Amino acid sequence: MSHVSGLIDDVLTGRVLSASDDAAFREHLRGCEACRHQYDQGVGLLRLARGGAEAMGPGELERASVRALRLSKPMPASFTFPWRIAFGAAALAAALVLTVLAWPKPRVGSLLSASPGLTVDGIAAGKDTVLFAGAHISTEREDAALLLTDETQKRGLLLRPSTKLIAWSPDEVALDAGRVRVQVKQAGAPFQVRVEALRVVQRTAGVFIVEKRMNGTLVAVHQGTVVVRGSGTEVELKEGQELELTAAGLSPARPAQATALIEDRGDGTVWNAIVRFLRQLMDVIAKALAGD
Repeated sequence: MSHVSGLIDDVLTGRVLSASDDAAFREHLRGCEACRHQYDQGVGLLRLARGGAEAMGPGELERASVRALRLSKPMPASFTFPWRIAFGAAALAAALVLTVLAWPKPRVGSLLSASPGLTVDGIAAGKDTVLFAGAHISTEREDAALLLTDETQKRGLLLRPSTKLIAWSPDEVALDAGRVRVQVKQAGAPFQVRVEALRVVQRTAGVFIVEKRMNGTLVAVHQGTVVVRGSGTEVELKEGQELELTAAGLSPARPAQATALIEDRGDGTVWNAIVRFLRQLMDVIAKALAGD
């Protein structure tokens, strides 16, 4: 028997061979490395199409394709699906998927301090863990600190308990839950925090917080200036001011309440005991921003 490329396509798409042809086909595969390789590739592609868990049943891929074609337009009775082209296209698609998955993501920063329960992309992470673009960072009952960097700029972020944040780039993060304190030592490229439709943009050196709450989002500025955009409105927040985005829209700027900037309080009250550990983390951030 010569090479059995045609029979391989038939077998993979559910054609039932006679007993003699089936025995000859299997014997040929055992002795022909080229045909065995083609058959293995075909089986692998069928498994990929199913999600990698199991091989498709006999003829399942053919039946699904025929059903799809019938839904789109009438199909002549003599139509024969071009399986060699289909397998080639599937192989190309698989190669493209693997290339995309293997393509290295840019580095956006690293963890300065990691508390118990902190995860990056669902995996427990510790100090000095490298962060790549699109990293999902989550804290549990304790705080954590991270540094976002590019060629010209550094941003220090303090993540409070139960915070979920996505680091899209050194210039942009998305806050899904919790509270984040952002510190920038030197003015540079704008830094943006997104909370759903809300945008908080920092163009100057300074410190501000963004907190996602049950009934809205709080933004408060300790140092510097930020621009807040939401609900078709833009508000500039200056040092010592806060605002909220609720279902009613974006509030005007107002004096920041004591609890809005709790991380930066130091007025001799009971809050000092609460912020003692936070100050240690903020010191770590400050040193990282200074390059120490």
